[in-house]
Amino acid sequence: MHIEQVKKYVASSLLCAVVLLHSLAMAALGATGADKGGAREGLFVISVMLGAMAVAGVRLINKLSLATPWFLGAPVIPLLVYYVVLWR
Repeated sequence: MHIEQVKKYVASSLLCAVVLLHSLAMAALGATGADKGGAREGLFVISVMLGAMAVAGVRLINKLSLATPWFLGAPVIPLLVYYVVLWR
């Protein structure tokens, strides 16, 4: 394996870990502690945007097209957090 490919893997992994951690935190905060008007929806939108930015960042690091069905998966993680926290 070439060093450039390893760099891409490491950068992609770090990007996903950092951005998805914040995305999950926003989704969990919105599901549990945000009772003020519109805060839940706002935190959910921020969480989805962070997920979409993670997908875009990984695609850009690997020099792939941004037109991908992976962007449809951006709301999946926040929705799963909402489901687990609110309807357990």
